[in-house]
Amino acid sequence: MLRYFKGSSLQSSGFAERVWQFRHRHFVERFGWEALRKSDSQEIDSFDTDDAVHLVLEDAGVVLGYSRLLTTSAPHLLSDVYPEIVNGAAYPCQPDVYEWTRCVAEPGARICGVEASHMLLTGVAEFCLSAGIEALIVETHPKLVNLLVSNLWDVTPLAAPMVYDGALVVPIHAVPSPAALASHHRGAGINGSVLELTADASNPVTGQTLTTFVGHAHTGLVEEVSYA
Repeated sequence: MLRYFKGSSLQSSGFAERVWQFRHRHFVERFGWEALRKSDSQEIDSFDTDDAVHLVLEDAGVVLGYSRLLTTSAPHLLSDVYPEIVNGAAYPCQPDVYEWTRCVAEPGARICGVEASHMLLTGVAEFCLSAGIEALIVETHPKLVNLLVSNLWDVTPLAAPMVYDGALVVPIHAVPSPAALASHHRGAGINGSVLELTADASNPVTGQTLTTFVGHAHTGLVEEVSYA
């Protein structure tokens, strides 16, 4: 299931080293992001702060997927690393708008009969709705844009696609919705929540206790689901 950790709680959870190694294995060794290569094979950067949201997809302690969310009200990649991607265009920077980064799943892996990549994307949508995150800023390949649009996310390009570090990238503003979450559920065969939250999980937007948007957990049995 998808577990949520905020900032240093990832370190105290015992998952940190597995997450940094997972990120290094995929982004450096699999995708060739050589600028991120570390001698200890752990990919961690200056944005892994106490404000960072870590969403870890794991099964029996094995990390099978990961996404990081960074509030745009603090330094993030688009603001501090490659602002040229938006070509000077303005975009919302506020506590309930997050930047979606480092999203990757183990190819071919499945959890409860669902592909890890589908479980991860569904979990990100659910987490946003649970936390009250209004929108996500994403710098991504156009293929993900098409996937989000096909799953009923409200997607607005922030600038034209450009080649950055040898890859085609387009910056977008993506708004999740109950309809989008239901679309992910139908497409992946998910019939409940994929989030696994601790009783004291803190909402990163409000600081209050975080509760799931979906009232029952995914059981692995495909059923029709819908949300208002």
